[in-house]
Amino acid sequence: LSSNQLKSLREAYTTLPSFHFRVMWLPGATAGSLWSLGNVGSIVAVEHLGQGVGYSASQAALLISGFWGIFYFKEVTKPATIGKWFLSAFVAIAGILLLGYESSPVGPGRR
Repeated sequence: LSSNQLKSLREAYTTLPSFHFRVMWLPGATAGSLWSLGNVGSIVAVEHLGQGVGYSASQAALLISGFWGIFYFKEVTKPATIGKWFLSAFVAIAGILLLGYESSPVGPGRR
């Protein structure tokens, strides 16, 4: 690296905010542990429910985060946008239910 590049890297590093490791290690470790636990739960769901139902159900977490974003954090406020989200959520839930019905022992073509 040239001296100008090293100077630029040094300046960029000194302008970064502090990572606050002493304060943020506990929330960060907790969030990472919960994320890992959720991934294990997703793997178990796919193992027991099958690929179609288990994976779809684990991806339904997007619906929960959407509810949090709309109702708690107020990230979306336009009624038209909220209506489109609910329409999309309805389609996703219908797809999950149809996949569950198709994979069940009493699904189409089974007696």
